[in-house]
Amino acid sequence: MRRESRKRKHVKRVGRVTYDKNERFVFKKSATYLCRHLTRYSSIDNNTIEVICSIMGHEMKQIGELLLDRFPLSQKDEFEDELSECVMDPEDYGYVLKRMLGTIGTGSAKIFKREILKLLNEISQELNYVGLSDLEKNVMALKKMFSLTEQETEFCVFLYILSNNDIVEDFFVNHLQCQKFGGGKYLTNILALTRDQLNDVLCGTLNNISLFEMDRYTLCLNDDFQSLFESPSSRIVSKSFYFPIQGNTVPLEHHFVKQEETGYIIDLLTKKPDTSSHILLYGPPGTGKTSFSYGIAERLGIPAYGIRGAEENTTRNRRAAIIACLNMTNTGDGALIMVDEADNILNTRNSWFTRGETQDKGWLNQLLEEPGVRMIWITNTLCNIEESVMRRFAFSIHFEPFNVQQRIRLWENILRRNRVKRFFTQSDIIDFAGKYNVSAGAIDMAVKKAIESVPGSKGGFHKTVEIGIDAHQTLLNFGERQINKDKIEENYSLEGLNIDGDIQAVICQLERLDYFLHNSEQDETMNMNLLFYGPPGTGKSELARYMAKHLKRKIICKRVSDLQNKWVGDSEKNIKHAFAEAEAEKAILIIDEADSLLFRRDRAERSWEISFTNEFLTQMERFRGILVCTTNRVADLDHASIRRFNYKIGFDYLKPDGNLIFYRRLLSPLIKAPLDKGIQDALKRIPNLAPGDFKVVRDRYSFHQKDGLNHHVLVNALKQEAKMKNIHGGKEAIGF
Repeated sequence: MRRESRKRKHVKRVGRVTYDKNERFVFKKSATYLCRHLTRYSSIDNNTIEVICSIMGHEMKQIGELLLDRFPLSQKDEFEDELSECVMDPEDYGYVLKRMLGTIGTGSAKIFKREILKLLNEISQELNYVGLSDLEKNVMALKKMFSLTEQETEFCVFLYILSNNDIVEDFFVNHLQCQKFGGGKYLTNILALTRDQLNDVLCGTLNNISLFEMDRYTLCLNDDFQSLFESPSSRIVSKSFYFPIQGNTVPLEHHFVKQEETGYIIDLLTKKPDTSSHILLYGPPGTGKTSFSYGIAERLGIPAYGIRGAEENTTRNRRAAIIACLNMTNTGDGALIMVDEADNILNTRNSWFTRGETQDKGWLNQLLEEPGVRMIWITNTLCNIEESVMRRFAFSIHFEPFNVQQRIRLWENILRRNRVKRFFTQSDIIDFAGKYNVSAGAIDMAVKKAIESVPGSKGGFHKTVEIGIDAHQTLLNFGERQINKDKIEENYSLEGLNIDGDIQAVICQLERLDYFLHNSEQDETMNMNLLFYGPPGTGKSELARYMAKHLKRKIICKRVSDLQNKWVGDSEKNIKHAFAEAEAEKAILIIDEADSLLFRRDRAERSWEISFTNEFLTQMERFRGILVCTTNRVADLDHASIRRFNYKIGFDYLKPDGNLIFYRRLLSPLIKAPLDKGIQDALKRIPNLAPGDFKVVRDRYSFHQKDGLNHHVLVNALKQEAKMKNIHGGKEAIGF
């Protein structure tokens, strides 16, 4: 009678303890898990006592009351005093209860277990409440967000409780080890699942979005999802996973995409499809892929959302964001989803070795085939995308790097859109486009900041734009200022060169080919391969740069060190990549010292020399563009390569009048005095001079003290350059 009255007294205390609905929900769930465990597995050990105390909270005294009834009066007083000294901490109170439990018999322990179960059920009933707690509402929101099953939802609740109660986590994870194979029986029992249902939970959506971590030592909720359990509001979800795409985009007509391709994409994405419509935009950064996709979204006029890039851009976070966005926005008539920087998700091949991530290609393929989904994917590279993934895209566009002509149009569009085109002549735009190979975003930023700085003149505006873009290029070059080593001499001209051939006719041919390559819709191979041969410094590379500037084409200059590699097969890959890069960027490919690359196969001593030359010749034939090879030793070129050049243009040392022309162009500006006839005659008599010799002398004396510098000094310097050629050629012995 005494025991019953005491029990009733303490049960009534539950009603006097104030818990909010969230606390009641957590305590009630925890009690349910523990009841399921105790019902099936009989033992109550020290760990069980501690977790019971944690779950009961303020009502843990009732456990002490139940145990005290199992002792004779002499022992009861001793333990009652110890319990009264505890401060209701589950660990302290549980420590005393553990000692008490160790002194009672097996029969008493079984009775105690039944009483504990009854007490937990009574406590659970006392924790009932009307309606739903905020935490339950949040769980329901997450269930909708990720289309979770009842079993997956229950597992999420269990993970949340583990993550917010160290004692509960210690019991189920460290003590029962329910995350291990041997402890799986406890986990299925706790969650009231079959083994198959548990496997589905562990391998399904929750695994795809990496909501939990589970290994030999851990079973917990990932930190990224903790806040969503506590507040999955629309604002939090949007901030974490996706955002609406709004207007103010670059017009589609300003992008370098064929009109029929743009129209085809719009047709594919206009209505929510019965199957799936996935568009892939790929190419180097800064080529307008993101801006183009925003323009598509604006043209369609349908709800459009972008998937946020997680702080570390990990696959697990991007998966969760995609699933949440689709579930929350693709209802009714649907929405357009855009995944920018999708490299981590799409490049599934070798993901562990390249990024330390394991990828689920099956999940990706399933997503790409899900009916009613419209998505645009943006990536910089395709190198590690599986073929099975590629074939699931309805359409794709390769965004190539901008060539000079496209950059000119880009500058015109940006200046016009910002209403500052009046500050630039067409010549100014051509100069800026040739000087700066940067993205549209960098140009637009520099122009906008120049407008904000309110320059007082055209020159001031130009200077401000240059400062901004120079800083951007330096930043991309890791703090080193970029220097254009392939820049042509500002005062360069063809006058004075000693060239064997009609160079003007060649330039005319190149102009026609350039027009064809830019405007022809045909994809057949069409190229112009030029061979410039002759002594060093006679202007071969400079003429190639002049041609590129004349045609408004970028220069890609490759030397032996850029292409040769010690690893077998890598040199051939470098050659192939050089031609592919030049073709993609519509650049003139210049190969310096071609005699070191096009080995004569009849004299080859190593097998790689033959394979190297074979690959080069193959790429020459397949190339769609303009190739210029320069060499000082034409006799060392492979014979088969020579016939593949459309033009073979010989360069020789300057003629007497050429000496005078280059002196006036490069060296006369250093001297204020006029050039008298005696100096002119002396210049004409110097043999074997090349344009490069004048440049060497100019650079040597550009910072020389003006006192003592005259035409005689410069002419003597040129004579020394000519003399060194004679010595090097064996015409004069060197004395030491």
